[in-house]
Amino acid sequence: MKKNKLVKVLIIILCILAALVIGATIWLGSMVSEGVLYQNAGNDTHDNSIKQLETWGYDLEAFTNAHSGVEISAEAEDGNMAIGTLFNENNDACVILVHGAGGDRYCVYPLAQGYLENGIDVIAIDQRGSGINPDDKVTFGIHESLDVAAFVAYAKNDLGYSKVIVHGQSMGGQTVAIYASNVTPGSIYAADAVVLDSPVPGMELMLLEMFSDGNTEDAFSNYLVVAGKMYMKVFDGIDWDDADTINVVKNDQLPTLLIVSEKDEICLPEQEEELYDNIASEDKKIMYVDSAHIEGMIDDPEGYMEGVMGFLEEENIER
Repeated sequence: MKKNKLVKVLIIILCILAALVIGATIWLGSMVSEGVLYQNAGNDTHDNSIKQLETWGYDLEAFTNAHSGVEISAEAEDGNMAIGTLFNENNDACVILVHGAGGDRYCVYPLAQGYLENGIDVIAIDQRGSGINPDDKVTFGIHESLDVAAFVAYAKNDLGYSKVIVHGQSMGGQTVAIYASNVTPGSIYAADAVVLDSPVPGMELMLLEMFSDGNTEDAFSNYLVVAGKMYMKVFDGIDWDDADTINVVKNDQLPTLLIVSEKDEICLPEQEEELYDNIASEDKKIMYVDSAHIEGMIDDPEGYMEGVMGFLEEENIER
């Protein structure tokens, strides 16, 4: 009799512990979800871009005086009305520029200048959770890639460009990689070529490295990642595997240029090389720049654009 009571007590204790673990996991998962999706809440992404340009020593006033832009919008498949600035200088080709985390479209204006000086018009867009994009949730390119597809179709159908390129930096590079891996070549949504500058190699990998301060073997950090991944899949309908860039690009069939920053401490060169190896397209090229994360265009704008334009000319994209 006493033995049976002891067993019942142990079962109750185990059930309570299990409930506590499940409850804690759900709570931690919700905290991770909140931190990921709303990472820019209360964050002035436009001001961040201006400060970043100042840090780089970029003359924003000179650019805006030389190039006049107009605001445009395109509706994504899920109904989001994406926002961008069009710099139309009557060229045949157009590039859609996608910025990285924490900033807005202004952060890619050094790239915009490079393309405009090489005879290619520009659409610089705000990613979700940034600038004045109406969707305030950041999904590491999963939903953001829908905005890219919308702007590609808009550039072809509404603006009449004969060639359309998409160029992304950091998380913007991840967005472009996911976009390129989910469109059918030759369709109205498919760009003629994509450029990935230091793309984030994967949502789960990046968050794990952030939680663990680089120690990816840390048990609690792995637990946080698992909790966040499970919570977002069940409650937010977002599967982190869809933002596993290294794996996702196995479906990328578009002409693709990958730019690797050799001094990158955020998106490591070896991770980028693994990503490159996985790109399915037979029409791909890798370019190395002797710079820190996404600073190739800042350190050597002439050499950077020479490499990019060389790739585009190989793809018969005229200036």
